[in-house]
Amino acid sequence: MAEYSPAGETLHRLLHAYKRAMRDGYASADIDLTVSEIRVLKGIARSRHGTARHIAERMRQDKGRIARLIKGLVTAGLVVRQPHPDDNRSQQLELTDAGRELAARIATVEARAGARMAGGLSDTDLARFTDLAEAMITNLEHAQDRAS
Repeated sequence: MAEYSPAGETLHRLLHAYKRAMRDGYASADIDLTVSEIRVLKGIARSRHGTARHIAERMRQDKGRIARLIKGLVTAGLVVRQPHPDDNRSQQLELTDAGRELAARIATVEARAGARMAGGLSDTDLARFTDLAEAMITNLEHAQDRAS
C-alpha cells in the first residue's frame, strides 16, 4: 500500500474549504456562472488583446472547450469578440460593461474568501505558504512533463 501523505491530505482539505467558501460567496453575490466560466471571464479581464487560444493555453484547457465557454459568455452579454488588431485570423475578446461589473463582483468575493483564509497569518507566513505551494506546483508539473 502506498504511503499516506499528510501534506496531500491537508492540501485536499484546504482546496475543498476554499472552493466551498468561493461557491458560497458567489451564491451570496448572485453570481450565476460556473467556475470554468468565471476563470475564462477573469482570463479575458487580465488579457490585453486576448484570444480563445491564449485563454486555453493559460488555463491548460482544450481550445474547443474554451470556445464553448466564451460563446456562452458572449450570449450572456458579458464578452464581445472584435477583430484582432495584429492577427486577422483571430478575434480578440473584451469584457462588456456588464462583464466588467461582474468581474469586479467576482474580485470582491475572492478577496473576502482570501482574507478569511489568511486570517491571523502574518505576511511572512503567507509568503512562505506561497513559496511552498509554488514549489509543489512546479514539482507536480515537472513530474507530469517527464511522464509525458
